[in-house]
Amino acid sequence: MDNGTKLQKNRIFIVLLLVIGVLAAWNLRLFWIQVAASRSLTERKIDLVENSVIQRAQGLVLDSGRGDFVDRNGVPLTGTAQKALIVFPIHEEGSTDTSTTMDRVASIVNAPLSAWESFVRQLKGPAIWSVSGRPVPLTDAQAAKIEALGLKSVRAMTFKQRYAERQPASQVLGFIGQNPERITRQFTDQFHKGELQLTSKIGNSGLEKTFEPWLQGIGPSSVSLFTDGLKRPLPGLDTREIAPSNPYYPLKVVTTLDSGIQQQIERTLERSHVTEGAVVVLDIRNGDTIAMASTPAFQPEHVDLAQGSWSNKALKAVAPGSIFKTVTAAAALEEKAVKADETFECTGALGKYGFTCWKKEGHGTLTLEEGFAQSCNIVFAKVAQRLGGDKLEAYAHRLGLEMSVGWSADVPHRKGFRQWDAEEQGQIYAAASDKSDEGALVQTAIGQRDVLMTPLQAANLVVTLYNQGKVASPRIVREIRFRNDRLYQSFQAHELEQAAKPIKPATAKRLLGWMAETVEHGTGKALRSAKWSLAGKSGTAQVRLKNGRPGENHWFIGYGPAEQPRYAAAVVVQNVPEGGNHKAIPLFKEVMDILAVSSEK
Repeated sequence: MDNGTKLQKNRIFIVLLLVIGVLAAWNLRLFWIQVAASRSLTERKIDLVENSVIQRAQGLVLDSGRGDFVDRNGVPLTGTAQKALIVFPIHEEGSTDTSTTMDRVASIVNAPLSAWESFVRQLKGPAIWSVSGRPVPLTDAQAAKIEALGLKSVRAMTFKQRYAERQPASQVLGFIGQNPERITRQFTDQFHKGELQLTSKIGNSGLEKTFEPWLQGIGPSSVSLFTDGLKRPLPGLDTREIAPSNPYYPLKVVTTLDSGIQQQIERTLERSHVTEGAVVVLDIRNGDTIAMASTPAFQPEHVDLAQGSWSNKALKAVAPGSIFKTVTAAAALEEKAVKADETFECTGALGKYGFTCWKKEGHGTLTLEEGFAQSCNIVFAKVAQRLGGDKLEAYAHRLGLEMSVGWSADVPHRKGFRQWDAEEQGQIYAAASDKSDEGALVQTAIGQRDVLMTPLQAANLVVTLYNQGKVASPRIVREIRFRNDRLYQSFQAHELEQAAKPIKPATAKRLLGWMAETVEHGTGKALRSAKWSLAGKSGTAQVRLKNGRPGENHWFIGYGPAEQPRYAAAVVVQNVPEGGNHKAIPLFKEVMDILAVSSEK
């Protein structure tokens, strides 16, 4: 073989090596892109797997996979399943999805033709037929007619709407939304594992927030229609539903609420034109929350953080007025500061500090019991002078005030877990106040000056008296269950550990009797026409309105039926212009009438 032939063979060999090298490099690069780094091309923020799916499938989430809330009877509070019209923006030559058949769809769902055509025309991806931002539910008959058309661009499918248009217990449940800062701070591990994204929706208030770790699902359920780049359905591929197959998830949070009672109380607040306030109803035996309503109204799908209607007023501390006299009376009885037959003289003013009674002409001669029923300021100011500020505050603690009372305990993997979100502790004295100052003392004794109390604490005060002075820790959630209804986690009712030693059972029983006297002969006489015999204590607190004018908080706390108590309740109507009729007493009556009728069913 001559040198020319050898040289030619060497050149061919080198070229082949180069070709093999280039092919090997291409294969390595393809392997890297398609397998090793399919989800980590971070320099361009490209997820190739996700984009390959987008290229061939137009999908829509039908169920986020998030856990739901139910009431104590298993009635859903969130996540109502309903039939909805799913519309896909597809284009196919010779398709039966003609304008005529699409007009038939509009007719079936009672959609205005112009609105329907506009909706279909602007579609860039699959969407649910909606009006004013809310999916329009289909009847079974409508769904059957839609499916009978056999169209590829429209389907009647089951969709899970998390919140109802009139969502019951909306402030209690709270809302979900994006919160990147909290995701990186509170759910660091899940974020790094890819289980949560910065754009993921998590609970931002209420039970949605406190029970977030249990509510996170294992993936959404979705429907996809596979298409080519021109949005034409791919032959052999149809609409497909994709859902997690785990039979245990999502979890179900079982609350202590009664959905029927809750909704009736909310409608009563609306009908009574209460613009600001709250109602709390507790099971008087163990403090379980049967209903908790807060106004102004709040829609979790339209959150205005600045407006503040999302805030649960049942957990916010405000001036309680004369319902605090229950604490002063308990201290007087326990400390024997008042003799059994002792009387006090009310002339309408104390003569010091400009302190007056609400009844300007005075009540005349009263015992402590009569002073409680008539809510006499002078009687309680004189009693407080004997007790002192430290004693008042101490007995407030013994009755579960100036502390968070909502259910909290250590649970598996979560130490010091609290069911309630943003519950305020309230106060008896502000930090800068002098407890030895007599002017501050007499105001404190009647629930004014620095005193603040939440409606939940107020209702729980009645529960405490019924349970012989033992302070309950109200639950809002009873248990968590798997999807197949097996028990996952229970939250047992218990007493409040932070509360000091309870008052004597005899003192508690006596105060309950005085509450009955308040309805029979005192400030609660308007309640004698209620369906049940009731007992309780009224309160009017002087406050300043936003416009600077004087206003009032109207309160009533109590229980019913008086003979065999079943429920404790607290009602507060806030920031009422001064001088009007007491709004909490008739509202308390309506709430108790709802409970009475409900108990008969």
